Amino acid sequence: MTNKLDDEQMLSLEELVVSHSYEMLALITVLEKKGIMTRGEVIEVIKELRDGQG
Repeated sequence: MTNKLDDEQMLSLEELVVSHSYEMLALITVLEKKGIMTRGEVIEVIKELRDGQG
């Protein structure tokens, strides 16, 4: 059984989106700094996945 969260424990949708955005930016930055992928390559992969080609 799950425990119900009170209002103070719940994240707003905006907080969740901002948190996710920072996490994605951090991952992209690490890939770029290590020379694994360029930012443009990451964006291309994201577009491919979004279009169902990945």
